[in-house]
Amino acid sequence: MKLKVMRVLSALVLLASSQFIFAGSLYAEGVMVEDPWIRAAPPNAPALAAFMVLNNHSGSEVALTDVEAPASLGRVELHRTSKEDGMMKMVQQKDIPISAHGSTTLKPGSWHIMMIQPEKVPSVGEHIKLTLGFSDGSKQSVIAEVRRGGMMMQNHNMM
Repeated sequence: MKLKVMRVLSALVLLASSQFIFAGSLYAEGVMVEDPWIRAAPPNAPALAAFMVLNNHSGSEVALTDVEAPASLGRVELHRTSKEDGMMKMVQQKDIPISAHGSTTLKPGSWHIMMIQPEKVPSVGEHIKLTLGFSDGSKQSVIAEVRRGGMMMQNHNMM
C-alpha cells in the first residue's frame, strides 16, 4: 500500500514540476516563445508594445509575419526601433526574422509588436491572448502578462 501511495505521489510531483518548467515558454512548429509581456501604459496611451523571445529550433529561417490581438487593443503592427542620423526612429516592418537554430528578442528599443490606438488599455497583471503567425504557416497563441518595466519609447514615428 505504501509503495502504491509513493508511486502516485511521485507521479504527481513529476507532473507538477513539468508544468513549472514549461510555464514561461510555449513551443510549436519549431518556434519556442519565451516570456511574452505587454508594457503597462497610462489609460490614455496612444499605443502599447509587446515583447518576448522567439527561439527557432528548426533548420530553416522563419519569420513572425503577423499578430492577432483582441480588437480593443487597436491595430497591430510589427516594428523595429533603430538609430538613424543620431535619432531613434521606430519603423513598421513586414516581418521579424528568426534565423535557423537562432533567436530574436523583442525588447524595448529594438524589435517589438505595436498595438496602436487601443480602445481600452489593460491594467498591470492582466493577461492578454496574442496569436502569432509565422512565415511557415504555423500559428501559436501565447498569453502575455501586462507589467511595468522596460525603457520608455520616445519620439514615436507612427505611420
